[in-house]
Amino acid sequence: MEARPTWYYLAPALLVLGTLLAAANLYLRPERAVPWIVSVLLLGGMAVVLALVTRGSSDDVARRRAAVSIRSAIVFAGLILVFTLSVSLVNAINATGNREISERVTMAILGAYLVFTGNAIPKTLSPLSTMPGDAARVQALQRLAGWTWVLTGFFYAIAWLVLPRSLAEAITFVLLPAAMLMILAQLFRLRRARQHPA
Repeated sequence: MEARPTWYYLAPALLVLGTLLAAANLYLRPERAVPWIVSVLLLGGMAVVLALVTRGSSDDVARRRAAVSIRSAIVFAGLILVFTLSVSLVNAINATGNREISERVTMAILGAYLVFTGNAIPKTLSPLSTMPGDAARVQALQRLAGWTWVLTGFFYAIAWLVLPRSLAEAITFVLLPAAMLMILAQLFRLRRARQHPA
């Protein structure tokens, strides 16, 4: 049995920490039980998914890649929940009342997730010999999608960390749809090129 890297244990640790924070919030503010119970249910669902992914066979390369992607998504979701629950706990003991910090860091973590996801897209390219049709164009689309998400996530995180809240929100409502539309336009062009070869 091969040794697992330290980051492998980050997902379950974040799920346990998130559950403890939700329980502490429930104890300190029982009048707001619904958000804490929903958080625990969400963390429980993520734990079930993590257990199913971990239980599967690691002989298949595609299955292993999918398991790593799911584990990474759980880590980022866990980070967001742990941070949000931590700020709620601090607010519950009246140490600070600034909710904006929680929102900004949560959005920055989401931007980091977009960077991480975009960076992974080109690394999952299939060999050209195994792809039907115009494989080079498909790979070019995957690279474009990867770069688009990396840059979108980077600017998204920076906007939420340094700009005023209203401007960061405006950038969010422009940046994410623009990135999606750009990728969809390229996907549409690729599909048209396949249907009407020159």
